[in-house]
Amino acid sequence: MDPEFAPQYSPKERRRRLLLHVVVGTLLGAAIYWWVLPRFRLFSADAPCEAIFGVPGSTVLIYSAFVGAPLAAAILIVLLTARQSIETIATRRYPPPGRKVYRRVKIKKGWQAIAIALIPAMFITYLCVLSSQGMTRAAEMARETRQAAECEASSNKRSDDRRPTERGQR
Repeated sequence: MDPEFAPQYSPKERRRRLLLHVVVGTLLGAAIYWWVLPRFRLFSADAPCEAIFGVPGSTVLIYSAFVGAPLAAAILIVLLTARQSIETIATRRYPPPGRKVYRRVKIKKGWQAIAIALIPAMFITYLCVLSSQGMTRAAEMARETRQAAECEASSNKRSDDRRPTERGQR
């Protein structure tokens, strides 16, 4: 019995799809590099003194790193893989019927197909657990940051308060 292979994209379709992915990736990378990162650098420099809807900026940064980043990655994986995984589990065949592939891929059936379909679910679970653990760590770090934060207005006031006592002690 010869192995069954999934249908492949033609070379023309492959080049077109590759070009589309390169263009979209380049545009996204350029937008992040020239638009998002400069604004992020400006915000993060003064984060302890800034507030977003009444929440200190340093707290927002900490929670976005420890909680938001893993959740965003999990959501991205869901958006990219959920449809194919559901089709694979429903048909018990990988790749699902009607799906084209870039290279020669043997069609897997039964438990092997379901195992392949569950791989993204394992990553999603890992990222959600990582995010929940990050929640407790972020809470601790935010508390420490709030206690240690000194803004310009409060530090100038404190230094003005100390000057007369320092002069009096000399």
